Amino acid sequence: MTLALVFLIGLCFGSFVTMASHRLPRDLEIVKTRSHCTSCKATLGARDLFPVLSWVAGGGKCRRCGARVSFRYPLTELVCGTLFAGLYLSYGITIQSGLLMLFGAALLTMIVADLETGLIPDEIHFFLLPLGIGYHWLLGCDPVDVAFCAALSLGLGLLLHYGYFWLKGRHGLGLGDVKFLAVAGIWLAEPLQLPVFLFFSGALGIASGIFWRLLTRQPRFPFGPALAMSLFALVCYPAISQWFWNALYAVLKG
Repeated sequence: MTLALVFLIGLCFGSFVTMASHRLPRDLEIVKTRSHCTSCKATLGARDLFPVLSWVAGGGKCRRCGARVSFRYPLTELVCGTLFAGLYLSYGITIQSGLLMLFGAALLTMIVADLETGLIPDEIHFFLLPLGIGYHWLLGCDPVDVAFCAALSLGLGLLLHYGYFWLKGRHGLGLGDVKFLAVAGIWLAEPLQLPVFLFFSGALGIASGIFWRLLTRQPRFPFGPALAMSLFALVCYPAISQWFWNALYAVLKG
């Protein structure tokens, strides 16, 4: 019953994620403005806003104007519900799991926004920054390590942004990604996790970039999702970092 309740709460948060990921990159109000159909602008009632089921009951269409409602809405809700359930199974009902659920919902908002618009809203950085500081304060991490890792990550992001421009005449890493790298440094907290984060981000970025180009035929692809997924994995399951270094040591040792 607890798992089902956590999953349902995740679905509700996923509904907020779908709204925020659409509005934030477009500088639209997310608190005062009620949800509405993006086609006919009709205000949505309670029967239109129940996660997943409202979309299924309406056949994936607005019940007022008949316009199609993107499948990304129920998909995002299901992903968020699954994410919450997975964190509950790993951490139980704790303050830590609650913070990680908020962390995951924010990263999911970032992923959807970046995939749709190519932008990472600053509001996500502003939310993740104090949340990360509070998370590591809860865990009793050394604030010097946290600050050093954040500065190192930011410096690397700036180097990639301006260095690539100096070499190629165009930016290879957007400023939104640079800002996120600084926030990622705060969440990683330990400098030894940064190389692991960059390795997995690069591997995921290459794989997603190939898929993106095959799917859209566009030369530029959003790198934010690879950064977000790598960060989520390393923060929520830090044993991955230890596994990486052990595997690298075994390979080098021969």
